[in-house]
Amino acid sequence: MASATFAEATTTKVRKGRGVVWDRDSIITAIQEWVARYGEPPRAADWNPSSAKWSAQDWRVARYRAGREDGSAWPALNSAKRPFGGSLNAAIRAAGFEPAKPGPRRRETVDLTQAHVADLGADGRAMVDAALADVKQAERRIAQLDAQLDRSRTRLDAARAERDEARRAASRTVVKTKVVRERVVDDAAVARAVSRAKVLEDKARAAVADAKALVAEARMDAAEARGTTKRLAARQERSEATVHALRDERRELTEAMHRAEDRALAMERALAEARAVAAVRVAQPSAEKVVVHVEAPEAAVVRDALEEAEAARREADGARVREAAAERELRATVAAVKGEPRRLTAAELDELRASGPAGPAVLAKALSDLAAARRTNNPTALAEALGALAQAAVTWQERL
Repeated sequence: MASATFAEATTTKVRKGRGVVWDRDSIITAIQEWVARYGEPPRAADWNPSSAKWSAQDWRVARYRAGREDGSAWPALNSAKRPFGGSLNAAIRAAGFEPAKPGPRRRETVDLTQAHVADLGADGRAMVDAALADVKQAERRIAQLDAQLDRSRTRLDAARAERDEARRAASRTVVKTKVVRERVVDDAAVARAVSRAKVLEDKARAAVADAKALVAEARMDAAEARGTTKRLAARQERSEATVHALRDERRELTEAMHRAEDRALAMERALAEARAVAAVRVAQPSAEKVVVHVEAPEAAVVRDALEEAEAARREADGARVREAAAERELRATVAAVKGEPRRLTAAELDELRASGPAGPAVLAKALSDLAAARRTNNPTALAEALGALAQAAVTWQERL
Protein backbone atom coordinates (compact mmCIF):
# COMPACT_ATOMS: atom_id res chain seq x y z
CA MET A 1 0.00 0.00 0.00
CA ALA A 2 2.83 2.38 0.84
CA SER A 3 4.53 1.87 -2.54
CA ALA A 4 1.30 2.60 -4.43
CA THR A 5 0.76 5.76 -2.44
CA PHE A 6 4.26 6.97 -3.13
CA ALA A 7 3.86 6.16 -6.81
CA GLU A 8 0.66 8.19 -6.94
CA ALA A 9 2.39 11.03 -5.10
CA THR A 10 5.26 11.09 -7.59
CA THR A 11 3.10 10.92 -10.72
CA THR A 12 0.52 13.57 -9.64
CA LYS A 13 1.60 17.12 -10.39
CA VAL A 14 0.56 19.56 -7.70
CA ARG A 15 0.01 23.13 -8.76
CA LYS A 16 2.04 25.48 -6.62
CA GLY A 17 2.27 29.21 -6.51
CA ARG A 18 2.36 32.24 -4.30
CA GLY A 19 -0.47 34.50 -3.33
CA VAL A 20 -2.96 31.81 -2.17
CA VAL A 21 -5.18 33.29 0.56
CA TRP A 22 -7.03 30.80 2.76
CA ASP A 23 -10.20 31.98 4.44
CA ARG A 24 -12.91 30.16 6.38
CA ASP A 25 -14.88 29.07 3.31
CA SER A 26 -11.85 27.75 1.42
CA ILE A 27 -10.62 25.86 4.50
CA ILE A 28 -14.07 24.29 5.03
CA THR A 29 -14.17 23.29 1.34
CA ALA A 30 -10.70 21.72 1.62
CA ILE A 31 -11.72 19.74 4.72
CA GLN A 32 -14.87 18.44 3.02
CA GLU A 33 -12.84 17.42 -0.04
CA TRP A 34 -10.32 15.65 2.20
CA VAL A 35 -13.08 13.67 3.97
CA ALA A 36 -14.67 12.73 0.64
CA ARG A 37 -11.33 11.51 -0.65
CA TYR A 38 -9.82 9.76 2.37
CA GLY A 39 -12.90 8.98 4.49
CA GLU A 40 -11.75 10.78 7.66
CA PRO A 41 -11.15 14.37 8.84
CA PRO A 42 -7.55 15.58 8.56
CA ARG A 43 -5.27 15.38 11.55
CA ALA A 44 -2.54 17.86 12.44
CA ALA A 45 0.12 15.57 10.93
CA ASP A 46 -1.85 15.28 7.65
CA TRP A 47 -1.30 18.97 6.84
CA ASN A 48 2.10 19.26 8.54
CA PRO A 49 4.58 17.07 6.57
CA SER A 50 7.49 17.81 8.89
CA SER A 51 5.56 16.54 11.93
CA ALA A 52 4.40 13.44 10.02
CA LYS A 53 7.95 12.69 8.87
CA TRP A 54 9.28 13.21 12.39
CA SER A 55 6.75 10.64 13.73
CA ALA A 56 7.65 8.12 10.95
CA GLN A 57 4.25 8.47 9.20
CA ASP A 58 5.51 8.89 5.64
CA TRP A 59 2.17 7.84 4.16
CA ARG A 60 0.64 11.07 5.52
CA VAL A 61 3.37 13.04 3.72
CA ALA A 62 2.54 11.21 0.49
CA ARG A 63 -1.18 12.05 0.80
CA TYR A 64 -0.41 15.72 1.46
CA ARG A 65 1.98 16.00 -1.47
CA ALA A 66 -0.48 14.27 -3.80
CA GLY A 67 -2.54 17.47 -3.79
CA ARG A 68 -6.20 18.07 -4.51
CA GLU A 69 -8.31 16.95 -7.44
CA ASP A 70 -7.81 20.21 -9.35
CA GLY A 71 -4.03 20.03 -8.97
CA SER A 72 -3.74 22.65 -6.23
CA ALA A 73 -1.98 22.05 -2.93
CA TRP A 74 -3.65 21.31 0.38
CA PRO A 75 -3.57 24.13 2.96
CA ALA A 76 -0.78 24.12 5.51
CA LEU A 77 -1.63 23.46 9.15
CA ASN A 78 -1.09 27.05 10.29
CA SER A 79 -3.10 28.39 7.34
CA ALA A 80 -5.98 26.07 8.23
CA LYS A 81 -5.92 27.02 11.92
CA ARG A 82 -5.54 30.79 11.52
CA PRO A 83 -9.16 31.66 10.45
CA PHE A 84 -10.53 29.58 13.35
CA GLY A 85 -8.59 31.04 16.24
CA GLY A 86 -5.63 28.67 15.93
CA SER A 87 -7.67 25.45 16.35
CA LEU A 88 -7.87 22.73 13.70
CA ASN A 89 -10.67 21.01 15.64
CA ALA A 90 -12.79 24.17 15.36
CA ALA A 91 -12.25 24.18 11.59
CA ILE A 92 -13.29 20.51 11.34
CA ARG A 93 -16.44 21.16 13.40
CA ALA A 94 -17.24 24.16 11.23
CA ALA A 95 -17.07 21.84 8.20
CA GLY A 96 -19.67 19.58 9.82
CA PHE A 97 -17.43 16.75 11.04
CA GLU A 98 -16.24 15.44 14.37
CA PRO A 99 -12.48 15.68 15.01
CA ALA A 100 -10.61 12.42 15.44
CA LYS A 101 -9.65 11.44 18.97
CA PRO A 102 -5.94 11.48 19.92
CA GLY A 103 -4.02 8.25 19.36
CA PRO A 104 -4.28 5.52 16.71
CA ARG A 105 -7.53 3.91 15.64
CA ARG A 106 -8.46 0.65 17.36
CA ARG A 107 -7.49 -2.33 15.26
CA GLU A 108 -9.58 -5.46 15.65
CA THR A 109 -6.95 -7.80 14.21
CA VAL A 110 -3.22 -7.76 13.53
CA ASP A 111 -1.98 -9.46 10.35
CA LEU A 112 1.26 -11.20 11.32
CA THR A 113 2.02 -11.91 7.66
CA GLN A 114 2.56 -8.15 7.19
CA ALA A 115 5.00 -7.89 10.10
CA HIS A 116 8.06 -7.68 7.80
CA VAL A 117 6.65 -4.60 6.01
CA ALA A 118 5.02 -2.83 8.99
CA ASP A 119 6.42 0.53 10.07
CA LEU A 120 7.43 -0.19 13.66
CA GLY A 121 10.15 1.06 15.94
CA ALA A 122 13.03 -0.98 17.30
CA ASP A 123 11.10 -2.05 20.40
CA GLY A 124 7.99 -2.93 18.40
CA ARG A 125 10.08 -4.94 15.93
CA ALA A 126 11.68 -6.87 18.81
CA MET A 127 8.24 -7.64 20.25
CA VAL A 128 6.88 -8.91 16.93
CA ASP A 129 10.03 -10.99 16.25
CA ALA A 130 9.79 -12.62 19.68
CA ALA A 131 6.10 -13.46 19.16
CA LEU A 132 6.79 -14.90 15.69
CA ALA A 133 9.61 -17.01 17.12
CA ASP A 134 7.20 -18.43 19.74
CA VAL A 135 4.65 -19.23 17.04
CA LYS A 136 7.27 -20.97 14.88
CA GLN A 137 8.47 -22.99 17.86
CA ALA A 138 4.89 -24.05 18.61
CA GLU A 139 4.39 -25.08 14.98
CA ARG A 140 7.58 -27.16 15.07
CA ARG A 141 6.33 -28.82 18.26
CA ILE A 142 3.02 -29.60 16.57
CA ALA A 143 4.86 -31.19 13.63
CA GLN A 144 6.94 -33.33 16.02
CA LEU A 145 3.83 -34.46 17.88
CA ASP A 146 2.10 -35.31 14.58
CA ALA A 147 5.09 -37.46 13.60
CA GLN A 148 5.02 -39.15 17.01
CA LEU A 149 1.30 -39.80 16.56
CA ASP A 150 1.95 -41.41 13.17
CA ARG A 151 4.64 -43.67 14.66
CA SER A 152 2.28 -44.70 17.46
CA ARG A 153 -0.40 -45.57 14.94
CA THR A 154 2.13 -47.62 12.96
CA ARG A 155 3.11 -49.59 16.08
CA LEU A 156 -0.56 -50.13 16.87
CA ASP A 157 -1.21 -51.50 13.38
CA ALA A 158 1.84 -53.80 13.68
CA ALA A 159 0.61 -55.11 17.05
CA ARG A 160 -2.85 -55.78 15.62
CA ALA A 161 -1.32 -57.62 12.65
CA GLU A 162 0.82 -59.75 14.99
CA ARG A 163 -2.23 -60.58 17.08
CA ASP A 164 -4.26 -61.61 14.01
CA GLU A 165 -1.37 -63.72 12.73
CA ALA A 166 -1.10 -65.50 16.08
CA ARG A 167 -4.83 -66.24 16.05
CA ARG A 168 -4.66 -67.60 12.49
CA ALA A 169 -1.65 -69.75 13.36
CA ALA A 170 -3.47 -71.17 16.37
CA SER A 171 -6.51 -72.17 14.30
CA ARG A 172 -4.60 -73.48 11.25
CA THR A 173 -3.96 -77.28 10.76
CA VAL A 174 -0.97 -78.76 8.88
CA VAL A 175 -1.52 -81.64 6.38
CA LYS A 176 1.40 -83.66 4.97
CA THR A 177 1.43 -86.10 2.05
CA LYS A 178 0.33 -89.58 2.99
CA VAL A 179 0.28 -88.60 6.59
CA VAL A 180 -2.82 -87.19 8.17
CA ARG A 181 -2.34 -85.73 11.57
CA GLU A 182 -3.74 -82.87 13.55
CA ARG A 183 -1.55 -80.17 15.07
CA VAL A 184 -1.91 -79.89 18.76
CA VAL A 185 -2.97 -76.40 19.65
CA ASP A 186 -0.85 -74.79 22.39
CA ASP A 187 -3.44 -72.79 24.30
CA ALA A 188 -0.81 -71.24 26.55
CA ALA A 189 1.16 -69.83 23.58
CA VAL A 190 -2.02 -68.46 22.04
CA ALA A 191 -2.95 -66.84 25.35
CA ARG A 192 0.52 -65.31 25.69
CA ALA A 193 0.37 -63.92 22.13
CA VAL A 194 -3.10 -62.49 22.68
CA SER A 195 -2.03 -60.98 26.00
CA ARG A 196 1.09 -59.45 24.44
CA ALA A 197 -0.99 -58.03 21.59
CA LYS A 198 -3.46 -56.50 24.06
CA VAL A 199 -0.63 -54.92 26.05
CA LEU A 200 0.89 -53.45 22.90
CA GLU A 201 -2.52 -52.20 21.80
CA ASP A 202 -3.12 -50.52 25.18
CA LYS A 203 0.31 -48.88 25.03
CA ALA A 204 -0.33 -47.65 21.50
CA ARG A 205 -3.70 -46.23 22.50
CA ALA A 206 -2.16 -44.47 25.50
CA ALA A 207 0.61 -43.06 23.29
CA VAL A 208 -1.97 -41.83 20.77
CA ALA A 209 -4.01 -40.17 23.55
CA ASP A 210 -0.89 -38.50 24.98
CA ALA A 211 0.13 -37.29 21.53
CA LYS A 212 -3.32 -35.84 20.90
CA ALA A 213 -3.26 -34.06 24.27
CA LEU A 214 0.20 -32.63 23.54
CA VAL A 215 -0.92 -31.48 20.08
CA ALA A 216 -3.98 -29.76 21.57
CA GLU A 217 -1.83 -28.09 24.25
CA ALA A 218 0.68 -26.90 21.64
CA ARG A 219 -2.11 -25.47 19.51
CA MET A 220 -3.55 -23.65 22.53
CA ASP A 221 -0.09 -22.22 23.31
CA ALA A 222 0.25 -21.05 19.72
CA ALA A 223 -3.19 -19.39 19.82
CA GLU A 224 -2.34 -17.71 23.13
CA ALA A 225 0.97 -16.48 21.69
CA ARG A 226 -0.85 -15.00 18.69
CA GLY A 227 -3.36 -13.25 20.96
CA THR A 228 -0.58 -11.89 23.15
CA THR A 229 1.21 -10.61 20.06
CA LYS A 230 -1.91 -8.78 18.89
CA ARG A 231 -2.53 -7.17 22.28
CA LEU A 232 1.09 -6.11 22.70
CA ALA A 233 1.25 -4.70 19.17
CA ALA A 234 -1.90 -2.63 19.82
CA ARG A 235 -0.55 -1.46 23.17
CA GLN A 236 2.79 -0.55 21.55
CA GLU A 237 1.02 1.55 18.91
CA ARG A 238 -1.14 3.32 21.50
CA SER A 239 1.91 4.12 23.65
CA GLU A 240 3.89 5.48 20.70
CA ALA A 241 0.93 7.59 19.56
CA THR A 242 0.49 8.98 23.09
CA VAL A 243 4.18 9.91 23.28
CA HIS A 244 4.04 11.64 19.89
CA ALA A 245 0.87 13.55 20.82
CA LEU A 246 2.35 14.70 24.13
CA ARG A 247 5.54 15.82 22.41
CA ASP A 248 3.51 17.86 19.93
CA GLU A 249 1.49 19.37 22.78
CA ARG A 250 4.66 20.24 24.70
CA ARG A 251 6.18 21.86 21.61
CA GLU A 252 3.05 23.97 21.02
CA LEU A 253 2.89 25.02 24.67
CA THR A 254 6.58 25.95 24.61
CA GLU A 255 6.02 28.12 21.55
CA ALA A 256 3.02 29.79 23.23
CA MET A 257 5.10 30.42 26.36
CA HIS A 258 7.87 32.01 24.28
CA ARG A 259 5.36 34.22 22.49
CA ALA A 260 3.85 35.32 25.82
CA GLU A 261 7.33 36.09 27.19
CA ASP A 262 8.11 38.14 24.09
CA ARG A 263 4.90 40.13 24.52
CA ALA A 264 5.66 40.68 28.20
CA LEU A 265 9.18 41.90 27.35
CA ALA A 266 7.78 44.29 24.73
CA MET A 267 5.25 45.63 27.21
CA GLU A 268 7.95 46.12 29.83
CA ARG A 269 10.02 48.08 27.35
CA ALA A 270 7.02 50.24 26.43
CA LEU A 271 6.32 50.84 30.12
CA ALA A 272 9.97 51.83 30.70
CA GLU A 273 9.81 54.29 27.80
CA ALA A 274 6.57 55.79 29.16
CA ARG A 275 8.15 56.19 32.59
CA ALA A 276 11.21 57.86 31.03
CA VAL A 277 8.99 60.35 29.15
CA ALA A 278 7.06 61.08 32.34
CA ALA A 279 10.32 61.62 34.24
CA VAL A 280 11.51 64.12 31.61
CA ARG A 281 8.25 66.02 31.83
CA VAL A 282 8.38 66.12 35.60
CA ALA A 283 11.99 67.38 35.50
CA GLN A 284 10.98 70.51 33.55
CA PRO A 285 10.72 73.67 35.77
CA SER A 286 7.29 74.84 36.76
CA ALA A 287 5.76 77.18 39.25
CA GLU A 288 4.20 74.38 41.28
CA LYS A 289 4.97 70.67 41.29
CA VAL A 290 2.23 68.19 41.97
CA VAL A 291 3.17 64.50 42.15
CA VAL A 292 0.36 62.16 41.21
CA HIS A 293 0.97 58.39 41.14
CA VAL A 294 -1.19 56.89 38.41
CA GLU A 295 -0.77 53.39 37.11
CA ALA A 296 0.24 53.32 33.48
CA PRO A 297 -2.23 51.70 31.05
CA GLU A 298 0.49 49.31 29.91
CA ALA A 299 0.91 47.88 33.42
CA ALA A 300 -2.32 45.88 33.20
CA VAL A 301 -1.27 44.53 29.80
CA VAL A 302 2.14 43.58 31.20
CA ARG A 303 0.50 41.76 34.12
CA ASP A 304 -1.80 39.88 31.75
CA ALA A 305 1.15 38.93 29.54
CA LEU A 306 3.16 37.72 32.54
CA GLU A 307 0.19 35.69 33.81
CA GLU A 308 -0.28 34.20 30.35
CA ALA A 309 3.44 33.28 30.19
CA GLU A 310 3.25 31.68 33.63
CA ALA A 311 0.15 29.69 32.61
CA ALA A 312 1.90 28.54 29.42
CA ARG A 313 4.93 27.53 31.48
CA ARG A 314 2.73 25.49 33.81
CA GLU A 315 1.04 23.81 30.84
CA ALA A 316 4.47 22.98 29.37
CA ASP A 317 5.58 21.47 32.68
CA GLY A 318 2.39 19.39 32.78
CA ALA A 319 3.00 18.21 29.22
CA ARG A 320 6.55 17.19 30.18
CA VAL A 321 5.21 15.20 33.13
CA ARG A 322 2.62 13.44 30.96
CA GLU A 323 5.24 12.70 28.32
CA ALA A 324 7.56 11.20 30.93
CA ALA A 325 4.71 9.04 32.26
CA ALA A 326 3.87 7.81 28.75
CA GLU A 327 7.52 6.99 28.01
CA ARG A 328 7.80 5.16 31.33
CA GLU A 329 4.71 3.10 30.49
CA LEU A 330 6.18 2.31 27.06
CA ARG A 331 9.46 1.17 28.62
CA ALA A 332 7.56 -0.98 31.12
CA THR A 333 5.58 -2.60 28.28
CA VAL A 334 8.71 -3.41 26.30
CA ALA A 335 10.47 -4.76 29.40
CA ALA A 336 7.47 -6.98 30.20
CA VAL A 337 7.44 -8.37 26.65
CA LYS A 338 11.20 -9.06 26.61
CA GLY A 339 11.16 -10.46 30.13
CA GLU A 340 13.77 -7.98 31.33
CA PRO A 341 13.91 -6.56 34.88
CA ARG A 342 13.03 -2.89 35.24
CA ARG A 343 14.52 -0.37 37.64
CA LEU A 344 12.19 1.94 39.52
CA THR A 345 12.68 5.61 38.75
CA ALA A 346 13.43 8.19 41.42
CA ALA A 347 9.87 9.52 41.23
CA GLU A 348 8.45 6.01 41.67
CA LEU A 349 10.69 5.38 44.68
CA ASP A 350 9.64 8.68 46.24
CA GLU A 351 6.00 7.82 45.64
CA LEU A 352 6.48 4.42 47.26
CA ARG A 353 8.12 6.05 50.28
CA ALA A 354 5.49 8.76 50.65
CA SER A 355 2.27 6.78 50.18
CA GLY A 356 0.89 3.30 50.48
CA PRO A 357 0.55 0.82 53.34
CA ALA A 358 3.67 -0.35 55.14
CA GLY A 359 4.56 -2.60 58.01
CA PRO A 360 5.07 -6.27 58.89
CA ALA A 361 1.61 -7.28 57.66
CA VAL A 362 2.28 -5.93 54.17
CA LEU A 363 5.72 -7.60 54.09
CA ALA A 364 4.24 -10.93 55.22
CA LYS A 365 1.56 -10.69 52.52
CA ALA A 366 4.27 -10.02 49.90
CA LEU A 367 6.28 -13.04 51.10
CA SER A 368 3.23 -15.32 50.88
CA ASP A 369 2.48 -14.04 47.36
CA LEU A 370 6.10 -14.75 46.38
CA ALA A 371 5.84 -18.32 47.69
CA ALA A 372 2.61 -18.85 45.74
CA ALA A 373 4.23 -17.46 42.57
CA ARG A 374 7.18 -19.84 42.96
CA ARG A 375 4.81 -22.79 43.21
CA THR A 376 3.08 -21.80 39.96
CA ASN A 377 6.46 -21.54 38.14
CA ASN A 378 5.14 -18.54 36.18
CA PRO A 379 7.91 -16.01 35.32
CA THR A 380 5.49 -13.08 35.02
CA ALA A 381 3.79 -13.77 38.36
CA LEU A 382 7.19 -14.32 39.99
CA ALA A 383 8.47 -10.97 38.70
CA GLU A 384 5.35 -9.17 39.98
CA ALA A 385 5.68 -10.86 43.39
CA LEU A 386 9.35 -9.86 43.65
CA GLY A 387 8.46 -6.26 42.77
CA ALA A 388 5.73 -6.20 45.44
CA LEU A 389 8.15 -7.64 48.01
CA ALA A 390 10.78 -5.00 47.18
CA GLN A 391 8.15 -2.25 47.42
CA ALA A 392 6.95 -3.47 50.83
CA ALA A 393 10.51 -3.74 52.17
CA VAL A 394 11.58 -0.28 50.94
CA THR A 395 8.39 1.38 52.22
CA TRP A 396 8.71 -0.18 55.67
CA GLN A 397 12.39 0.78 55.87
CA GLU A 398 11.61 4.40 54.99
CA ARG A 399 8.80 4.53 57.56
CA LEU A 400 11.18 3.23 60.25
